[in-house]
Amino acid sequence: MKATPSYFSIGMLVKLLEVDFPDVSISKVRFLESKGLVEPERTSSGYRRYSEKDLNQLRWVLSLQRDHFLPLRVIKERLVGDGDSEEATTLQLPQLDPSIPPDESLEFTKAELLKRTGLSEDKFKELVSYGILPKVNQSLGEMYNADDLFVAQIVSRFYSYGIEPRHLRHIKRGADAEALLIDQRLTGLQGKRATKAVVELAKLSSELKTLLLRRALHGNTKIS
Repeated sequence: MKATPSYFSIGMLVKLLEVDFPDVSISKVRFLESKGLVEPERTSSGYRRYSEKDLNQLRWVLSLQRDHFLPLRVIKERLVGDGDSEEATTLQLPQLDPSIPPDESLEFTKAELLKRTGLSEDKFKELVSYGILPKVNQSLGEMYNADDLFVAQIVSRFYSYGIEPRHLRHIKRGADAEALLIDQRLTGLQGKRATKAVVELAKLSSELKTLLLRRALHGNTKIS
């Protein structure tokens, strides 16, 4: 079996992307590069060469465009942590569905998460100690995924309002409790029935939590 190359030419990259994104083209990839959404290495002759990570990153960007209709500006904010611009004051994420597993195709080191979110080493350790972010052993090749990046970006916005990880423990405990409740309801279910139950229960739980939060906010505060 032929080994997968470590790097791809732009032509080979486009062919790989075309499987899931038939409308992609070389000019489209170059446009995304011009917007800072991918940064391929260059050979000594000046030719672009794309890594496996570049390929996964482009798949992620294109799926956010196609499936969630996010503008490139917002995608870049989520990807590179462009949080200094005035336009980034309102955090925008792709439409999140708790019944869908996290996207593991895009991976980040701890250093990359710190750079993209602006979090300090101490704040990052707090997130891990309170279970907001998972413990990752990078010496064993373990990495953070896109959901971890989103979590870190959300928490960095909480920090701007004086809300720290210790204040978010009840949200973490609530999520764990909801997951356990859903898991208990799956006893005896298999295959499509189990999948259908996870989707519906996760959706109901998310919607109920949103409605209860809205009631509490508008009933207990002066928000108008």
